[in-house]
Amino acid sequence: MSKKILITGGARRLGKILSEHYLQQGWQVVAHYNTRSELEPHEQLTLVRADLSVPEDIAQLCTELAVLGPFDAVIHNASCFTPDSAATDLATHIDRHQRVHVMAPMMITQALSGRWADGASMISISDIYADIPNQRFAAYCASKAGLQNWSLSMAQRLAGKVRVNVIQPGPVKFLPEHDEDYRHRVLSQSLIGKELGYGAIVNACDYLLNAEAVTGTVMRVDGGRFVTNRYDQTFSG
Repeated sequence: MSKKILITGGARRLGKILSEHYLQQGWQVVAHYNTRSELEPHEQLTLVRADLSVPEDIAQLCTELAVLGPFDAVIHNASCFTPDSAATDLATHIDRHQRVHVMAPMMITQALSGRWADGASMISISDIYADIPNQRFAAYCASKAGLQNWSLSMAQRLAGKVRVNVIQPGPVKFLPEHDEDYRHRVLSQSLIGKELGYGAIVNACDYLLNAEAVTGTVMRVDGGRFVTNRYDQTFSG
């Protein structure tokens, strides 16, 4: 029987690439999405919908996932990324980030207790901002730091049952709204100095899912940006 993987936020952008990759590798993929899926139908693909900022949706998703297990792998990829300046209500803004990045992974992982396959692995997609925060995205940074800290706690709690690791992406893939000046300034703060593409994260996930001796680690996939002379936070984009 083929292996089964859950990918949250698995139907757009990075999550879509991850879902397609593991489908091509012969995995059964359970892809969570919120508003829409950009994945083509596939006999090995199961789609599950939930707004991870809504506790009731998270609870319903957990009920569905418990039935769909056992899982060989989980990638907590779902994310929201909104600058604090765009918040119309600060409490709601903070709450949304915490629910998507911390509450949902915690509840999903709890729901999968006893529903893990032998040799299972879990990966949380954090951010280099978890360690070197950007004041423009304080709520986002705090929630990603929470996800990272919780994940390392899970590496301890699930020791011997599930290997748990964290990936910290850096400037991997720009969005269409990022202009050339923004891209140049970001990449000038990277040692590699080029857009890495989603494939860099796919490669990191492949490594961590197969590295039997690796757990409780934080892997930076950022082109060396973390060790440069700390990035400029003042420019917009």
